[in-house]
Amino acid sequence: MPKELNAHKTFLVIGDVHGQWDCVIDAINSATDILGHVPDLVLQVGDAEAIRNEEDLATVHVPNKYRSMGLFSALGPGDLKSPVYFIGGNHEPYEMLDENQGDPPIKWGDNVYYLGRAGAATIHNLNIAWLSGIQRSVMLETRRPSKKERTYYLESEVEFTKKNGSMLGDIDVVITHDWPIGIQDGRGTELIRSITEALQPQLHVCGHMHTHHEAAIGKTKLHALNVVPPAGRGENRFGWWRLYRKEMGVINCIWIGS
Repeated sequence: MPKELNAHKTFLVIGDVHGQWDCVIDAINSATDILGHVPDLVLQVGDAEAIRNEEDLATVHVPNKYRSMGLFSALGPGDLKSPVYFIGGNHEPYEMLDENQGDPPIKWGDNVYYLGRAGAATIHNLNIAWLSGIQRSVMLETRRPSKKERTYYLESEVEFTKKNGSMLGDIDVVITHDWPIGIQDGRGTELIRSITEALQPQLHVCGHMHTHHEAAIGKTKLHALNVVPPAGRGENRFGWWRLYRKEMGVINCIWIGS
């Protein structure tokens, strides 16, 4: 039996974090209790708000009443037991993220990695394709240098993800912030759906809408993640994290967190 089919991986997917990185720690700990070991990796669907300092914060497109350092800068070595790989949403320090060029994943903190604007790579034996950002109402060929404009993806990046994903081979997981169109009325974009249809991954995970939702596009399972619970209010939010196992080449969700 081929080695890559025999090996099994466990991974978490976490919804919009919005700087509440204590929730990431909680999800990893919960998954560890379920599995009896730490998950191999964590994927995060954007709006992580991994803000390291005031310089990062100054570049985030967000209303002033929500502008906050969050908890990322308070993380210490060893706090995150599993490596976390995040994409960009529409509230990120994009000016700083864009300065970090190179092959993905790009180290951003202790056991935290930014996947980049667009692309595909094999990470922990998973073939992953991704696209950061949200769609602009009128698409442009280039990105204007403003906080808001940096939150939008380009059609060229969509094509880059499709091309690189196709070159990589069978895709296990697609990660986007935006939803693909056609799974719930009034939500999603054609460009994101074009990625799903072109790559036909086993799993497509997304966020942005702050709600849990499941659907299918052809053979692809579509799982939208809820936003993490609000800090200090003791609230549960169903579906803000999900635990998966890839075994014998097949990905299945084995737990939905609340």
